[in-house]
Amino acid sequence: MAILNADGSEAVVKLPKVAGVHPFGSKILIECLGTKEIMGTDLVLNEDVQTGDAPQAYIVELGPNVPEDAGLSVGQRIYWEGKGMGIEDPRVNGDRVRAILEIHNIRAIIEEE
Repeated sequence: MAILNADGSEAVVKLPKVAGVHPFGSKILIECLGTKEIMGTDLVLNEDVQTGDAPQAYIVELGPNVPEDAGLSVGQRIYWEGKGMGIEDPRVNGDRVRAILEIHNIRAIIEEE
């Protein structure tokens, strides 16, 4: 699909491939955990099954304006709520979904063993 100028001519012949997506400002890039990962089971569940738990994710990257005193760091597991903006990031490993999230949507940091 081409992008056209007002006169109908092609403005861009081909868009470059996306190499990565990074959060801007005080946004946070997260990688969401699936239901099977959260439940810790091999049961086959649809991803839309409501488990009663809040959505969980790992922090992948912090935007440049996330305050240092926010207590957040890359690799932390979090509970979050609200809306995140799902993105297509070619750096994704496996079937996880990545999203950009507002810092105020983080509800808790999960301490792992």
